[in-house]
Amino acid sequence: MKDLQKTTRKIIFILPLLLLVFSFTSIEKKSIKLISASSENWVSGINGGGKGTEYYLKILILSPNKIEFDSLWINHTAFKTHLANPSKVISNKPITFSENDTITVRVSESTLPKQPSNIQISVPPIKYKGEALLRYYDNGKAKYLVIKKINKKTSINRP
Repeated sequence: MKDLQKTTRKIIFILPLLLLVFSFTSIEKKSIKLISASSENWVSGINGGGKGTEYYLKILILSPNKIEFDSLWINHTAFKTHLANPSKVISNKPITFSENDTITVRVSESTLPKQPSNIQISVPPIKYKGEALLRYYDNGKAKYLVIKKINKKTSINRP
């Protein structure tokens, strides 16, 4: 009986401490999940047409919140992101998505003769270990996704 009383006292003492510790611990649910990351070099098929690299990030949306994609850092270079249209139909309508949708975030790095570069040298806002860093906003709050590896696809020539 004394053992039971001692065990009960310990539980009564430890339980509030555990509740206090867990109340200060927040488990943050991820907003997005990277499915794949790839890049593809290209060279224009016409003289003076330029060259570049296209980056494609296939992402699963896990949050019902408003998600906005902002920038992708590759080394110390920042690029503006764009949502790629999954349809082959050309449209000027904004691309919309919601929870459980799979989307493609695209970045274009190009060098065109006699055109200003789209490359911005910029220190990433956080340190990361990987090939790239994606900044996005979840309900206005900045979050980051580290892309550990970008798979390189075979280069293509474009007309």
